[in-house]
Amino acid sequence: MSAALQTIREEERTHIARELHDDLGQLLASLRMDLTLLREACGATLDAQRLINGMDGNLLTAIASLRRIATNLRPRALDEGGLYFALQGLCEDFAERYAIACTLLADEAELRLDDTASTAIFRIVQEALTNVARHAQAHSVTMNLYRINGELLVTIRDDGRGIREEDMDKAESLGLIGMRERVWGLKGDITISADEPPGTRIDIVIPVTGHTV
Repeated sequence: MSAALQTIREEERTHIARELHDDLGQLLASLRMDLTLLREACGATLDAQRLINGMDGNLLTAIASLRRIATNLRPRALDEGGLYFALQGLCEDFAERYAIACTLLADEAELRLDDTASTAIFRIVQEALTNVARHAQAHSVTMNLYRINGELLVTIRDDGRGIREEDMDKAESLGLIGMRERVWGLKGDITISADEPPGTRIDIVIPVTGHTV
């Protein structure tokens, strides 16, 4: 049931992300083009030009917010480029947004997986980074993904304060619960522990023999 619900959620996210990008995104871009033409055509006063410039800035902010929301719902790179490029974009966005250094160690050829596995792994990593940003007080995070003997090994490490034992089983730790459910849905194993030196380490092993493309 959990896997079926996750599939339904992903389909809804994909639909909403495409609607946002294709419809609302194009509308905002069109409005900005119209505003540029208006600026060039009207020969407006200094106050009017200042108002137009402010409107243009607001439109740019709206476009950037829309792209971020749509990407969080369903990154286009996941459909157009595959898991490696989606993770690369996620890592770059995370570093820019939270000022936490993010390093991705992976081979694009080893991450050519079907949509089910790619989506689940992307969401697992996305949730792990969200937890780092919210709780870890970290300065850097490293993600290492590689395949061996038909399995994908994923290690995510940060240099933050380290997760406490009592935090792992809290009912309100929905992020950790969601990560575990996705891993178990792929018949994998996940271990979350405080790392040495201080920090948190997540180790995941997922069989991917039936999920390669």
